[in-house]
Amino acid sequence: MTMTNQQKLIGIRRFMTLIPHCKALNMQAVDVTEEGVTLSLQGDPSFMGNAEKELIHGGVLSVLMDTACGSAAILGLPEPEVCPTIDLRMDHYRAARANQTIYCRAWVTRQARQIVFTEGLIWQEEDLPIAKGTGTFMRLGPERTPKGFAERLFGQESAK
Repeated sequence: MTMTNQQKLIGIRRFMTLIPHCKALNMQAVDVTEEGVTLSLQGDPSFMGNAEKELIHGGVLSVLMDTACGSAAILGLPEPEVCPTIDLRMDHYRAARANQTIYCRAWVTRQARQIVFTEGLIWQEEDLPIAKGTGTFMRLGPERTPKGFAERLFGQESAK
């Protein structure tokens, strides 16, 4: 399946509408390039883990990283297929602040027959890293991916 970056971005936006936590966090797909995918969310005060210092809870960052890395995994394959998370690890460098946009850029570092390896970086407006993560995702393959998955997301028939 050959797609433009704009088609990939539209597909990831559709993908995120199917995930309840993406809706709850009002997560947005910002950009898709050959290097990876960028997602964002607003650091809403309701996401604070430390209200006194107005810091975002780390779980919100984990969801953002997992979704960005999973989106990169789907886009990095020759054909889109379902890729559940096997492992997600994050190193936190500093806290994310409420009332600012939080961004996550993710990319594929390696594809194996059954596993996709990804990395991601979270930051805010100052461009200082907040967290770095690595994610591994299991390739379910075309036989276990729901029929019409690629067509539903990317609006075209997949090349078989």
